[in-house]
Amino acid sequence: MPAEALLESEYAVLLSHPAVRSVELARYSANRLDGYLRARCTLTNGDYLEIALHITASGLDAEIDDYRYQWMDAGQTRLHRRWDNTPHFPELPGFPHHCHVGSEGTGVPGSPMNLAQLLDEIVSLIT
Repeated sequence: MPAEALLESEYAVLLSHPAVRSVELARYSANRLDGYLRARCTLTNGDYLEIALHITASGLDAEIDDYRYQWMDAGQTRLHRRWDNTPHFPELPGFPHHCHVGSEGTGVPGSPMNLAQLLDEIVSLIT
């Protein structure tokens, strides 16, 4: 799958997922080899979700190779969670994938996830 097709598919998830009330697109660029998406979303419960992801295609496969998903309260003052793959918790299983819970310094093991998985996880944490 070309990078642009995967990026289009991920963006479509934001636009159609029942947990998302609105999407503000900050950046969207794609071609056959790579793509970048940055968006700010309001969730149906009023919370705020910021998404930044980069996709790279190698041969016939495209994958999300760099990401940051930040879920905050409606006032954007309290971080619920942030998932990313910045390599700063080498001791955690699943490195470099991890999740910050609450404070910026607390990292727990994570795994790569697409936007549908992310939104489904947020819904499960809200309910």
